[in-house]
Amino acid sequence: MRLRLLAAALALSCFAVTGATAASLRVAPIKLDVSSGSTGTTLRVWNTERTPIGVQVRVYRWIHKGNTDTLTPTTDVVVSPPIATLKPGGENLIRIVRVAKTPIATREMYRVLVDQLPNPQGHKAGVVSVLVRHAIPLYFEQ
Repeated sequence: MRLRLLAAALALSCFAVTGATAASLRVAPIKLDVSSGSTGTTLRVWNTERTPIGVQVRVYRWIHKGNTDTLTPTTDVVVSPPIATLKPGGENLIRIVRVAKTPIATREMYRVLVDQLPNPQGHKAGVVSVLVRHAIPLYFEQ
């Protein structure tokens, strides 16, 4: 029985070491509130990997009803840069601006999606790559 447990533990530890690579894309803050009279804010992204990573940032209109979230594409809010490559240990500042000309009548809710892009040269047989997606709430106040 001990031999079987030892063999199982050894097999699992080998998989954990060689079977998956974890992604390390960090963002801050994790909630964005833009006060009345202001049109923009910023978001920081960090790469804690030892290799460069690609990042894509998009904004969607967010509607939350009951237990359902609906995200729809929008041109009311833009991000810059929408795509970037972060060096190992590097960081970037993402600017987020509401460009809609209509005044804010009620609180506007959006989600900022920050996605780690797959590395086209990073595919290895038998290795699972985990890509990170952050969905950050963004609110523009009246």
